Amino acid sequence: MPVAITMETLYKEIKDLKKEVETMKHALIPEERVSAEELGEIRKTRKEMEAGKEKGFEEVFAE
Repeated sequence: MPVAITMETLYKEIKDLKKEVETMKHALIPEERVSAEELGEIRKTRKEMEAGKEKGFEEVFAE
């Protein structure tokens, strides 16, 4: 006997699946902690980029 699938049922299943994927993603890929110094550099670079100042890849990501 065929089972009727409603949009509500489908929506609920997709929401549940999305929650499961998010949980797995956080378990497999831990969030990176950024030091206050690194955060300051990131914010400074962002402001410069928004102001139109260009930086090369090597300059931004150099260690």
